[in-house]
Amino acid sequence: MHLLLGTEGGGIITTTRQWAPLLTAAGWTIHFVSLAQSKACDMLAASGIKARVVPVSRFGRFTRFPGKIRSLNPRIIHVHNPSAHIMAINAGRHLHASVVRTVHADMFHEMRGTLPGWKIWLWKQAMKRAFRRTDLTTIVSPHLATLLPGVDDPTSVRFLPNSYDPSDIERDRSPLPDGIPRWLGEAPLVLAMGRLVAVKNYAMLLRAWELVVRDHPEARLILAGSGPLEAKLHEQVKAAGLGESVRFLSWIAAVAPLLKRATMIAITSRSECYPMLAFEAMAAGKPVVSTLLDGLQVEDGRTAVLSPSDDHVAFARSVCHLLDEPDDAAQLGRQGRLDLEERFHPRVAAVRMAEAYNSLQS
Repeated sequence: MHLLLGTEGGGIITTTRQWAPLLTAAGWTIHFVSLAQSKACDMLAASGIKARVVPVSRFGRFTRFPGKIRSLNPRIIHVHNPSAHIMAINAGRHLHASVVRTVHADMFHEMRGTLPGWKIWLWKQAMKRAFRRTDLTTIVSPHLATLLPGVDDPTSVRFLPNSYDPSDIERDRSPLPDGIPRWLGEAPLVLAMGRLVAVKNYAMLLRAWELVVRDHPEARLILAGSGPLEAKLHEQVKAAGLGESVRFLSWIAAVAPLLKRATMIAITSRSECYPMLAFEAMAAGKPVVSTLLDGLQVEDGRTAVLSPSDDHVAFARSVCHLLDEPDDAAQLGRQGRLDLEERFHPRVAAVRMAEAYNSLQS
């Protein structure tokens, strides 16, 4: 049983909804239980997976929740974030179920800047207790093994990378958003997608873009996403005189048309474990130009061009290299597509997850 709070990010749902049907076909019974109807539920439903919504009060999460899921008779409760982790420890104790926690990011890095120090300290103490009572911890990036509070033996943690099904991109025949084809014409397109928040470092991308358009005035940049920094980024574009070469798009349901049209995919984050955008780039056969990130499983010179974080000059140089050398860009994209099939396909992930679950049943 996967326990969701209704706030899970798109990467978590994209990954689980792709390998879950494969486990089901192999004989597993998998339930998705959510505390609220949410976008996560809608994404699962689009893949034919219906989440069971179990609304409970904040206090009831620890007193009533185990009884609400008792009829499902879960043998494994799998969670993906800290709050659900604490709930699962309590429910697992009442229902004699094993608890699995998948860690997708450095949780305390994400808390910094959003929570006061004393709350972060409390969370660390709670997580130490939770991890010590967890039957299996899995991570999507090897470097996370050293960042888990309460886990004294990193070798006890399993590395299970995320997955992505390229057919999601291949079979999508949706058109580009209105107005984009005319604006683009035949120009090369650099595509960045994600929340407009500080950790994504789009301000650095726009500084780099000022240098890119000096050498490639025909190039175009799309920032697809929304968030609290949207107005500030618009102001930066206007102040730099980049308005003709940059477009902002709010969240859109169909990303495949943009991926297929893109020349390259840009990732400028200060912190990521494995951004789903890299998977989407690989699925579309597009090269990645990215900052250096812990856990980023594209390889410099093989499937991507990487540059130091916060170095806008180096990032601009990487973009210009791929614009100047289309054959190099195409080769990086082809190799990324092969890597996706061999290392990160959902069928590979399903086998890894089944082995992890089986280890709890033996």
